[in-house]
Amino acid sequence: MTVIVDDHGVIAAANEAWRRFGRENGAGPAVAEGVGLDYFAICRDGTLAGCPRSPRAQAGVARVLRRELPIFTLDYASHSSDDPRWFMLTVTPLEGGAAVIAHSDITERRRTEMSAAALIETGRELAGGLEPADVARQIATSVVRVFDARHSTLYRLQRETGQLLCIAAAGIGDAETWRGRTMMVGEGVAGRAVAEERCVWTPDVLDDPKISLPAWAPEQVRAAGFRSVLAMPLKAGDRVIGVLGLGDVAGRTYTEDELALLAAFVGQGAVALENSALYREIRDARDFLQSITDHSPDAIVTTDGQGRVTYFSRGAEAMFGCRADEMIGEAVANLYPGGIEEARVVRQRLVLEGPLRNYETGFLAKDGRRVEVSASIAMLRDPAGAEVGTLGVLKDIGERRHLEEQLRQSQKMDAIGRLAGGIAHDFNNLLTVIAGRAQLILSRIRPEEPIHRDATLVRSTADRAAALTHQLLAFSRKQVLQPQVLNLNTVVTGMEPMLGRLIGEDIDLSVIPAEGLGRVRADPGQLEQVIVNLVVNARDAMPEGGRLTIETAEVELDAAYASRHLTVPAGPYVMLEVTDTGEGMDEQTRSRVFEPFFTTKGPGKGTGLGLATVYGIVKQSGGDIQLSSERGRGTSFKIYLPRVAEQASEPGPTRSAAAPVPPGDETVLLVEDEPEVRDLAREILEASGYTVLQACDPQDAVLIAERHAGPIRLLLTDVIMPRQSGRALAERLRPLRPELQVLYMSGYTNEAIVRHGVLEPDTMFIQKPFTPAALGHKVRDALDRDRPRLGSAELPA
Repeated sequence: MTVIVDDHGVIAAANEAWRRFGRENGAGPAVAEGVGLDYFAICRDGTLAGCPRSPRAQAGVARVLRRELPIFTLDYASHSSDDPRWFMLTVTPLEGGAAVIAHSDITERRRTEMSAAALIETGRELAGGLEPADVARQIATSVVRVFDARHSTLYRLQRETGQLLCIAAAGIGDAETWRGRTMMVGEGVAGRAVAEERCVWTPDVLDDPKISLPAWAPEQVRAAGFRSVLAMPLKAGDRVIGVLGLGDVAGRTYTEDELALLAAFVGQGAVALENSALYREIRDARDFLQSITDHSPDAIVTTDGQGRVTYFSRGAEAMFGCRADEMIGEAVANLYPGGIEEARVVRQRLVLEGPLRNYETGFLAKDGRRVEVSASIAMLRDPAGAEVGTLGVLKDIGERRHLEEQLRQSQKMDAIGRLAGGIAHDFNNLLTVIAGRAQLILSRIRPEEPIHRDATLVRSTADRAAALTHQLLAFSRKQVLQPQVLNLNTVVTGMEPMLGRLIGEDIDLSVIPAEGLGRVRADPGQLEQVIVNLVVNARDAMPEGGRLTIETAEVELDAAYASRHLTVPAGPYVMLEVTDTGEGMDEQTRSRVFEPFFTTKGPGKGTGLGLATVYGIVKQSGGDIQLSSERGRGTSFKIYLPRVAEQASEPGPTRSAAAPVPPGDETVLLVEDEPEVRDLAREILEASGYTVLQACDPQDAVLIAERHAGPIRLLLTDVIMPRQSGRALAERLRPLRPELQVLYMSGYTNEAIVRHGVLEPDTMFIQKPFTPAALGHKVRDALDRDRPRLGSAELPA
């Protein structure tokens, strides 16, 4: 719309556009006609919406009228609040002091420029977003603002199901009621846009027969207050990844500029969504790897090309006792016990051999201790293949080394035990003859005879030697136990007076029995031997006096303890602890303390079998023994015996050592491969009135049993013999002689008649070396049994 004004600003002429604009926008007839009115007054009073009201515009017109400016232009906003519009004012001078004032409507151009600016700003906002949910919400919110729409929705295409999932909504109504809604590809305006991969528009989504809505959609559309819908698919390359929908009043249309702007907006949104999804994948992968390294018990360490630490995992922090922030930037060579030289050797091996696997070494912890590790080390390279550092995964093998050492020690002790047991077996046969013959001699001579002293010395010396073999058998776990259910407190408190006399007055003895202590299954005599040996060991470690504490308790050994001690199952145990305040032991002594014949005492002051005996008895009883000691800080032995639920056994009747040997007249089949032992046993039995049939081996015994016409009441047989065991012989004779009782004898036990060192039920046994009286009593006991039994038949011979 254009007017011509004179040099005073009075309108001299107005075109039809001025008059039409005035009529359409509510101006009075005079203003709409314009001629004769003061242009400046119209602007100041705002009587015509399209005229500029700003002082700057009026000043510009005045300056052109005064010929101070050749031309004046200004963009301004319409002052009408109902229909905000934009105009461009152009003032051009005419001859005679007049001027032409043109008002051009630039609303569409201005809106396009503003939308473009908004698009640029939105692009910057989207580029800064990384979380997919935030990016989706930003897209939905921005499109409502830029396009002045009532509602927007953003759907993501789920290709595996063919569904569109609403991930964001904005505008009128509750956006949360839209999030999570789904429609199939092809449903609704959004579904059609995805199916046809093009922009789809409808003036009224509720009244368009071509649009098929899901059941939930109509109510949602009414609640949001929109009817027209424009949907444009989001693409990443040639792939549709979603769709953006705009909802507004019924019938709203979009210009080509707006569609182009929306297409640009959708393109930005698709890129932003793809970037955020990629960021999420990278973040999730990073978090997953971080979780692996954070929860790995192994140490994971990386370095740069100069050998400086760039990553130090939580496992490394726990293993070496220092924080990651303390190690980052430090030289990894500081962890090697060999320092920079060892680090240089490792790097050279990496270059020459490639990745190192199971490289076992010791790394230095913060506190200076050596951590034994098995390391896998490799070069780190960039995409071009250039070396940028190293990666090391370090496994703490200290526990494994400990278990390996335990296994080696156990194997060594077993090997020594087998050797000791074999020696004890042969030695017991010899002692049986020596002690037995000495006893027979003593029974045939008077005490005043000169030879009586010598025979007594032989017998006592044999008894001492038998005690040594007994200790060897205890260590080798080849002795025969006679376990019973007992309360350890009863054993300990019963021994207290005797132990006090044993250790002397300069050592303070404290016995602390636990209340309500559970019961164990063990041989009480052997347990007493264990306690005596430990007390004597403690006494000898406190030559200047000290304190000795014997304590009992109930404990639970868990799976962690069992995993560190190969032969100990987890479960309930009763603990016996013997603690002294003596000299203590160093590492070398602790490692050998249970070996037979190992002693730190001077010559003639110890056999070296005391603690070896303790070890064997405890192990044969199904328990475990642990030693804790440091030089100058005393020693503690903890013995763990499995707890049982049975009630304690009543003590059985005992026989006086001086009780006379009852005679007999039954026939005994004696089987022994050692002739000296066989002759001795025969003489002892014949002296008591028995008829003795003797055999040198099992085959000979079978022939005698088959040929003997009379009854044979007892089989007295060695357990371990060439070609066949005593148990197998007894089973072989059972069909021939149903009335046969069996008495086994041996200086060494095996699984033929015992299981884990415990006699099978109803099995009679006498340990070599035996005295004539002991053999006589044992034979009588075997013959007087109610009915014959061979022991449990299920055990292998």
